[in-house]
Amino acid sequence: MSDSDLTVDYEFLAESEKTLSQLKKTFEDIENRRDDMRDHWGSGKIADVMKDFVDNWDDYRTKLVESLGSVGQMVAGTKKAFEDLDNQLAKRDEKKQKK
Repeated sequence: MSDSDLTVDYEFLAESEKTLSQLKKTFEDIENRRDDMRDHWGSGKIADVMKDFVDNWDDYRTKLVESLGSVGQMVAGTKKAFEDLDNQLAKRDEKKQKK
């Protein structure tokens, strides 16, 4: 139907889903690099502060990874719901045209 007020950009939704997935993976992989950096912190107070920072960052990073996953699932669900609706409407229109 060309007179619809709703336009869905499937390409944008697919790209958003892909980008969110990539970001999630990147933040998940950061934990592996953290341990590689410990040797560069030195010793004493600086090393203690860096350890506290990293531990704090890990807590927030975990929440961020969970949020990225949730938003990615919402985008995928939204895309699928609109695709399903488009297919249903197309089938309905085909039936109307055959009558």
